[in-house]
Amino acid sequence: MSLLPWLLVTVGLVLLLAAWAVWHRGQRMRQCIAQLLALPADMHPLRWPERARPALERAGIAGLHWQGQWFGDAVQGQWGQPAASHWPRQMLHAGPDCQIELRWADVARTDESRALALALVDVFAQTWLSRMRERTQSVAVALAQRAQVQLYWQHDMRNLAQWVGLLAEEFGAATPEQLPRLAARLQRQAPLANARARKLLDATQGLEAEGQGAGPSGEEGLPVDVEALVQNAAELAGLSIQIEWADASGGTPDAAPRPPRRVPDAVAQALERALDNIFSNIARDPAARHAGQPLRCIFSATEVVLQAVLHTPELSTPWPRRAFEPLKSASGSGMGLYQARRSLRDAGGDLQAHSGPDGVVFSLQVPPV
Repeated sequence: MSLLPWLLVTVGLVLLLAAWAVWHRGQRMRQCIAQLLALPADMHPLRWPERARPALERAGIAGLHWQGQWFGDAVQGQWGQPAASHWPRQMLHAGPDCQIELRWADVARTDESRALALALVDVFAQTWLSRMRERTQSVAVALAQRAQVQLYWQHDMRNLAQWVGLLAEEFGAATPEQLPRLAARLQRQAPLANARARKLLDATQGLEAEGQGAGPSGEEGLPVDVEALVQNAAELAGLSIQIEWADASGGTPDAAPRPPRRVPDAVAQALERALDNIFSNIARDPAARHAGQPLRCIFSATEVVLQAVLHTPELSTPWPRRAFEPLKSASGSGMGLYQARRSLRDAGGDLQAHSGPDGVVFSLQVPPV
């Protein structure tokens, strides 16, 4: 009797058993990967190796060891077999502040089992690395946001310092007959300057409290009358300003009194920052300072936008090209107009400017309450 049929049946059974074993390992690996990916997304990255232990052990990983640096602190941990020098290792880099060396041991007895176990380790390492990078990127975003806020405060402090310097120049060059007029103006400006200084102090104290774990206050100020805001900003710069309102069709300006138009406090701060920059530059311009001509501000309003078109007198310096481009100015910080426009855009508004027949025309847009 020929043995060939029995041989073929035996080979078929062996292949069937081998295929079943590979399928079973694949199913187990799929379940292990699903178990890894189901771990909570908001879990701290340093808890990741311990929480992933059941899935890794099920895949044949007998031990895990990790050590490195986490934002300046030395971290390490392990589970399973004690670490040995022959264990495979992998370095996980999540930025300059986070580097962790990962080492592991497997108890797989076949090449197929070892390949599947290594595939799961790779999924674990890459997922852990992505969790670490999420944390480092969130820190970087928070630092960038804080740096932007501090840049705005630096801009506000510079505007206040320019006001002090301009006032000191005027007092230093004044004759005895001019001193009473300057003193009277300083008396009018003192409450406005004090309010600006208080805002800066409160903001910096709030940041310090947040840095100590107190958290942001989250308090929003009351809506601000935009016409009074423009008047106060011009008064603080020592400028006179004429405010008019365009009619509903955007036609002839009307100087008749209107009900107060208010903007949210955050928008008011951005608008105040932009006006401080514009008015301080005008106040320092020799031609505008001695022109004796008031600024002209024409307001118009719709349900979605409040616009102020500001006309300046003729300036001694021509309006530059690409004036809002940062770090372009040869004098000053080169960031003033850029920060003013950026601040308004962050608050939902905008700032544009162009040369007019007599001076410069600024167009400021903000969302109303």
